[in-house]
Amino acid sequence: MLIGEILRDKFGISESSIKQALKIQEETGELLGTILIQMGVITESQLIEALSYQLNLPIYDKNFLDIQSLENISNLNVEFLLKNQFIPVFYDTKQEKLYLVTNNPINFDVLNYLNQLGLDYQLMLAEDYVVKELSKNFVFGGISSEKVLSLESDEDFEKLKEVAFESPVIKYLNTLLNRATELKATDIHIEPMAGKFRVRFRIDGILREIDELNESFYTAVLSRIKLLANLDIAERRLPQDGKFSVQVASKVIDVRVSTIPMVFKEGAVLRLLYRERLSFNISTLGIEEDHIKILLETIKKPYGMFLITGPTGSGKTTTLYSLLTILNNNERKIITIEDPVEYQINGINQIQVRNDIGLTFASALRSILRHDPDVIMVGEIRDRETAEISIQSALTGHLVLSTLHTNDAPSSLSRLLEMGIEDFLINSAILSVSAQRILRRVCPFCKEEYDYPEDIKREYKFYEIYDRFKNLFKDKPVFYRGKGCEKCAGTGYQGRVAIFEIFEYNDDLKERFIHNKSSTDLKNYLIEKYNYRTLRDDGIIKVLKGITTLEEVLRVT
Repeated sequence: MLIGEILRDKFGISESSIKQALKIQEETGELLGTILIQMGVITESQLIEALSYQLNLPIYDKNFLDIQSLENISNLNVEFLLKNQFIPVFYDTKQEKLYLVTNNPINFDVLNYLNQLGLDYQLMLAEDYVVKELSKNFVFGGISSEKVLSLESDEDFEKLKEVAFESPVIKYLNTLLNRATELKATDIHIEPMAGKFRVRFRIDGILREIDELNESFYTAVLSRIKLLANLDIAERRLPQDGKFSVQVASKVIDVRVSTIPMVFKEGAVLRLLYRERLSFNISTLGIEEDHIKILLETIKKPYGMFLITGPTGSGKTTTLYSLLTILNNNERKIITIEDPVEYQINGINQIQVRNDIGLTFASALRSILRHDPDVIMVGEIRDRETAEISIQSALTGHLVLSTLHTNDAPSSLSRLLEMGIEDFLINSAILSVSAQRILRRVCPFCKEEYDYPEDIKREYKFYEIYDRFKNLFKDKPVFYRGKGCEKCAGTGYQGRVAIFEIFEYNDDLKERFIHNKSSTDLKNYLIEKYNYRTLRDDGIIKVLKGITTLEEVLRVT
């Protein structure tokens, strides 16, 4: 089968994309797979899988490496192989067979060379980043096939622009975005350190080092990122923010770029926003049935305030978007004030805060009340002024959804008191309060059953929590752990799930709080009278359901 037919059948690539790539191939002579990658229609791993099927070649197993064995081969020009991205990884002395890894199995110069040696050999396929990583095991000079123009002067900005459009720089950034997409990374961090420049991905909330760059290549890559994001390539003393969009494997990704000067050089963070993930379905967040009931009852109310608390990156905005999606219809006017607007949702009026021109949360909130909204979302209550206007809005016929930074749900009431909000206003406005964190899920591809020791089960109240919330379980408790595989990058985790603590602020709780004004007392009262469960309790339920591990729950609670 032709490679285009395989890609169409295996990955659903459209005929129009293949025809467009074939037209480009006629003009440039490049390989069809390479063109489709550059178009953003497929990823490199999809191409490798298709080539493996077409050429009947195995995909490289990362555990298969023994370069010491290569010493048994005389006259092997390793430098030539490395320059052509054919990495010798093992020599079987019994069968006298050489194993090589490549991402370009039809390089006839190399194949002819291997045939002339008279060696029996086996090719294995791998993505470009794997080939590069393997090449680091060799210490031969000049092995890099991707040379970047060296910069004579750090201030030669015209040369920086020239370098940013060099093929190796373009290819590296494309590969980086492809790899980040495959691993479902949310951020790419490019950081200047003493003597090195490292690249890290944030995957399921955890940073993992992916690569190291030399200084000239780092400068070239950063320059290209700045140009794509319409930033000033010459400005290195001040932070800059920008954005661009890119297509990766037929998926459109919005990339939000932030650069900041550091001690050694500039650092950059690329936030990846995946447009195809915009379902915002509340049932996929990990909220248990009893908590969903409270949330749905809350947003049915015509006015009042719902608060959700948690640190940065705990998924508060995603939860609010999910609730807004339920509320979003032709009968309601919904206005949001956000910093920044991460996702644009049809049917919702969204405002981007701009402190530099005086468009703050408070000033925007004052103005939008004249636009007669039914539902208002305030991205974050940061100060007394924003809190006061939000509370007043909730008391004058608007449903207000917002976020605070506190450790748990009951503490949010005390936080509003600290901001200077009167207790009777808090009691009049608040409908319910939630707190949340995000945990990593056990990888579904390499999970295996596991049982915790009895003393651990007793210490973390496994039995007690199961008995208290037995109605949330359809099956008996089961525990899983991930062994670590290629799908989860060896971590044992893939994907994320949220844990929650939620309470409805009823008259009984309002009276309790107005007399004691203690979040600790309120929390103890909730547990005692309302069977309230904390974030850790909700996390333990996820452990008992085999969704995550105890280690993950302890990490975030």
